[in-house]
Amino acid sequence: MKNILLLSLLLLIGFPLFAQNSEVDSLLNIAKTSNDSTKIDIYLDLAIGYRSVQPDVALKYANDALKLAEQNDDFTNKAASLHVLGAIYTVLGDYEKAISNLLESLRNYELLGNSKGVANSSNSLGILYFNQEDYSNAKKYYSKALDLIDSSEYAMSTGVYKLNIGEVYQATGENEKALNLEKQAYDIFNQLGDINGMAYALGVQGKVNHQQGNYNKAIELTKRALEYLIEDQDYLGAVEYLNFLVEVYIATDNLYLAEENATTALEIANQINSLKWKIKSFENLSEIFYQKGLFQIAYQYKDSAYIYENKLMDEEKQKQIANLRIIYESEKKEQENEILRIDKELKQKQILQQRILNVAIGSVLVILIVFAIITFRAKNQKQKANTQLKIQNEEIRQQREEIETQAERLKSINTDVIRKNNLIEEKNKNITDSINYAKRIQTALLPFPQRIEKELEDFFIYYNPKDIVSGDFYWYSDSADKVVIAVADCTGHGIPGAFMSFIGHDMLNHIVNFKGITQPSEILKQLKLSVIHILRQEQSDNRDGMDISICVWDKKKNTVQFSGANHSLIYIQNKQLYQLKGNKTTMGFDEGKNVKDFDVHEINLVGDTCFYLFSDGYVDQFGGEKDKKFMIKNFRELLSSSHMKKMETQGVIVKETIEEWMREEEQVDDMLVFGFRLFA
Repeated sequence: MKNILLLSLLLLIGFPLFAQNSEVDSLLNIAKTSNDSTKIDIYLDLAIGYRSVQPDVALKYANDALKLAEQNDDFTNKAASLHVLGAIYTVLGDYEKAISNLLESLRNYELLGNSKGVANSSNSLGILYFNQEDYSNAKKYYSKALDLIDSSEYAMSTGVYKLNIGEVYQATGENEKALNLEKQAYDIFNQLGDINGMAYALGVQGKVNHQQGNYNKAIELTKRALEYLIEDQDYLGAVEYLNFLVEVYIATDNLYLAEENATTALEIANQINSLKWKIKSFENLSEIFYQKGLFQIAYQYKDSAYIYENKLMDEEKQKQIANLRIIYESEKKEQENEILRIDKELKQKQILQQRILNVAIGSVLVILIVFAIITFRAKNQKQKANTQLKIQNEEIRQQREEIETQAERLKSINTDVIRKNNLIEEKNKNITDSINYAKRIQTALLPFPQRIEKELEDFFIYYNPKDIVSGDFYWYSDSADKVVIAVADCTGHGIPGAFMSFIGHDMLNHIVNFKGITQPSEILKQLKLSVIHILRQEQSDNRDGMDISICVWDKKKNTVQFSGANHSLIYIQNKQLYQLKGNKTTMGFDEGKNVKDFDVHEINLVGDTCFYLFSDGYVDQFGGEKDKKFMIKNFRELLSSSHMKKMETQGVIVKETIEEWMREEEQVDDMLVFGFRLFA
């Protein structure tokens, strides 16, 4: 029988109400007759309202507000518009633009001396970095926000900022600091009567106590948090902490209460239609029944979790594609408006030039008329001379007209050529700008070197796309005891390859970081199934995919495991070079090569060992005196001759060698080499 807390939660679930279209129309009608300041306020309210449900509409209103603010030199509203744009790009998943707009908002608030605005922008940046697990930057901006505000004047903001910093400390394992800040945040929210803030402050304290092994205290704090979340009707937060409570009960072997709470969490997740929490609830139920020894039921729950994982991945992929389309259409619209503006300016210039030309012709005609009158008056005195002069003047006039006609034609032709050239240059620029934007997105997805160097002391990455964007990509993940490194070569290069690399990057995140799979052969197995499923290759002729190599460094066992698909691993140990080849199949539907299980090669670390993962673009590059491929043999000799040097130096050698080999030859494919050294 469910306890009262869980029954109450189910009875209270409702659905949010959204603003009606009539309210939006009413606001827009007000804006038509209002001054620019009021228009900006209305546009920003609409942008915030549409941000989560229709980000494309929100983007339009935020940009309209920003343009008005810039036209009026209204720096306060400019900062506010940039802040809202940062929030919208966060929803769209374009973190590079989100950070850029939020930093610009922060700079404007700093120039205005608006400490509250600086604090708000800093807090938003902190949230953005926290969600990307960049805890160093998250703490930096959260702390800046807290230092800038007056706690007596802005008590609510003080509580929020302390809660956020406490979450960073909890995520990085600094438990005492986290508890101290969360207790302070709870006291502030309690004084203000903010039950939602009290709930999350208690929830983070519960997580800290769970990390410390204080399970009874963790259960007590989490139950209190749930009571507040129910009262505030925050059902998304409630289902999150119900699943956390399940984990605590599993850790204390209280499987009865674990099942009770997991079942309730699943019912709530179904009612609020949250795929993420359906998956978590199914996984918790699978673990509970597995520990009970009811393996058939456990398998059924695990299978349900897998079905919803694929559904969630499909929805997230469609959402990501839709967001990219929104961003592209927004930039395309701005470019079209710019072309129209330039075209209007050209037409105005043409009209002005025509007026000048008409005045010049009129002046010439006036001069000719005056000259003719003078000639006529002198006719009686110098008839013969005038007759000759008239003939000469007529010839001059005809020549002038011919010259003017030719000049006008040349001018018209020249103007048309210039206009067409400008349009061609503008269109070429727009296309290049769009591809460069795709490059920024792709670069943002690649792991930061600062993150890699925390675990790998000595490494290099040679990454040289054939076009602006690349079908090759590298991927990295680390945990307390393992490091996972992948190098992949997607079908094609340029834009098609880049789109495939986005899919590969997200699927590796899902398999390793979300599902917790770190066995390289199992990662490849899951990746192959996911590519076939997402691209619907069993029902279509689509045969896109990727070749990939994966290394997993087990820091505790001091071993490296390797699995690959149409890729090899080269490693050098005790000055001896070895090459391990992966299975001859690709990540995708592969007729005639139905590989179900991938080979795993395990390497024991003895002394220092150098590892090299690479795509085929490097060894297949044409060049040299006989215009031949570089070949794997030359690549092995290159690595063998330089492996004693630092990895950074090896990276320079790899780069300079292939550039010298290519000379004037065109690059045939994307190139990627990832080298790293591990010590026993």
